[in-house]
Amino acid sequence: MFAAISGNRIALSTLVAAVALAVVFTAADIMPAASQDTQLLAYQVKPDDTPEAPWSAAWNARPAVVVLSAQNVTRPMGGGEVATVRVRALHDNQRLYVLLEWSDKSKDELVNGQNRFADAAAVEMPPTAGVSVPSFCMGDAQGSVNIWQWKASWQRDIESGFATASDLYPGGFVDAPSPADDIFLPALALGNPVAQRSRATPVENLVAAGFGTLTTASLQDIDGAGEWRDGRWRVVFFRPLVTAEGYPSLAVGDVTDVAFAVWDGSRGHRDGMKSVSQFMKLQLGVSARPEGAGGEGWWAWVLAAGIGAAALIAILWAFLVPLRSNE
Repeated sequence: MFAAISGNRIALSTLVAAVALAVVFTAADIMPAASQDTQLLAYQVKPDDTPEAPWSAAWNARPAVVVLSAQNVTRPMGGGEVATVRVRALHDNQRLYVLLEWSDKSKDELVNGQNRFADAAAVEMPPTAGVSVPSFCMGDAQGSVNIWQWKASWQRDIESGFATASDLYPGGFVDAPSPADDIFLPALALGNPVAQRSRATPVENLVAAGFGTLTTASLQDIDGAGEWRDGRWRVVFFRPLVTAEGYPSLAVGDVTDVAFAVWDGSRGHRDGMKSVSQFMKLQLGVSARPEGAGGEGWWAWVLAAGIGAAALIAILWAFLVPLRSNE
């Protein structure tokens, strides 16, 4: 008799705890990695909704959760510490906006030292939507990809000015070579886009058709911005829906493939060392963004607290009532 009561109490407690945990996860918009969404819907917004700002209220719609893993196809391999990225998409019939959000305890925006690497993120699409898609790792010989890459170091260059080794070692002294001598700065002198010290945007438009083929695109029509708050990055990419031939032009109702990548500078991520996703579907919807669908307001935490309190009471009741009845 006592064993049966104990078993029932344990079963009830486990059930109540599981329900409470599920409610808390839902309210806080926390999802296990296995629950990846398979499609990203770009809601329609008005041009004055300011989706260019990473923390704008325009982004309150619930995100798609995308699973990331280490890049282990070619050297340098590694990454994978960023397990998931939350992705949202919007459009205003003229431009496509994509927002990436992920957890990162440190804001890594300086690359002015030998072992300093910046946080970064990227969006990848095939030039045209089709039945077969290229490799999600930089495309392949049968199918190229268009990549939009944002770097925290470029964001910092725009907002605070280009950082040099002198900023890292303010007490240092160098008598040669001269910082203005092109002989000692060939990449800068030749116009290498990665080496430039002034940028109009922290996002670069790239093309690739396999490993070792990544190239700066001749067309630079991608813009964006990133902002780090309380241990989370939000990065917005935006571009006209209709672009030049050879790049993915889109219209309302279109469906294309899209993949994502994230670099954590504090973990030494750079180049191929990154967290990457597989391709998923992106659809440009005709419906407006649902109001108040973010799941991140104060009411969510009130609901979670209420459910948690109810679960605690149920567990105590399940344990204490049978014990008192046996006295």
